[in-house]
Amino acid sequence: MTVVLGRIDQRLIHGIVVNQWAAETQAKRYMVVDDEVSQNEDLKASMRLSKPTGTGMSIINTEKAIHNFQNGNYDAQRVFLIAKEPSTMLKLMDAGVEIPKLDIGIVFAEDGRTLISKFVSLNAQEVADLKTIEQRGVPVDIKYVPTDIPESFDKAITGKTFN
Repeated sequence: MTVVLGRIDQRLIHGIVVNQWAAETQAKRYMVVDDEVSQNEDLKASMRLSKPTGTGMSIINTEKAIHNFQNGNYDAQRVFLIAKEPSTMLKLMDAGVEIPKLDIGIVFAEDGRTLISKFVSLNAQEVADLKTIEQRGVPVDIKYVPTDIPESFDKAITGKTFN
């Protein structure tokens, strides 16, 4: 499996992801894994419009992503894996998908989440999932754009209370 970077970003595919992160990751496939978005043909079509020339884009549900990875569909590609929730990344890891590094980009300050950095707010379950990901040896940082100095997830949550 050739995931080059995992990213938590509630906006999924947008200009910063396809422009600035493209050069950083040298990804040949953008993979959005989201059970709801994968069922919305209009949203998928609009996301595909932003796909850089020469790259592939998959917008699929978690089950299909696991199946495709286990079948080796992406073994010859550099995959930039994007999901809205840490729980999605954890499900993929549970199924054997190797994620070398996880970046937290944008998580909206809604639904009682606690602000931990300029663009990231988390709830208690998301914090627990990210800690589990770290415990499995995957570094977790907060970076909005590739040129940002990585902010430590652990440092960002220190002293904060989560619902």
